[in-house]
Amino acid sequence: MARVDLKNQKDLPEEYQYLMGKDALGERNIFRAMGNNPPILKSYMLYGTTLWKECGLSPKDRELVILAIARELNSEYEWQQHYDIGQKAGVSIEEMRIIGENKLELLDEKISVALEYAQAFVKGKVTGEIHQKLRENYDDREIVGIAMLSSHYLATAEILFGLEVPLEDEFVGWNPE
Repeated sequence: MARVDLKNQKDLPEEYQYLMGKDALGERNIFRAMGNNPPILKSYMLYGTTLWKECGLSPKDRELVILAIARELNSEYEWQQHYDIGQKAGVSIEEMRIIGENKLELLDEKISVALEYAQAFVKGKVTGEIHQKLRENYDDREIVGIAMLSSHYLATAEILFGLEVPLEDEFVGWNPE
């Protein structure tokens, strides 16, 4: 049970109801929890959309980074949400299994470096060596994008944990079918 009320679209002031419309991902529990403060919900969604579009990664690579962060933080909610979003962006079930088992070295070398960096970032353990490997594969724009994406999904995981936001469905698991 969430630690705050989970608001429905109709509970929001009229000028914010579009934030939970079908075009905006609908009434997911994370948005329902944030619906207790509609201006913050709006800002969160705008910031997340900007990161998605401007992080410098392809949609597939962006989703791989998010899934790696979810796995590193054991954020079942983030994993569950990006299970479907990731598939739509081209992430295979096999790639999800590899991330779920934390065998990043089995992925393409370039993306595995980004995933290793993102996981180190969310744990506060980015070393000079990890950063140098990232620099060898990505330009400064992409590095900033990966770092900002990592910070956003770290914050998201902490919100989910702190407010005990429940999953909408049964967890697909770290090793999905």
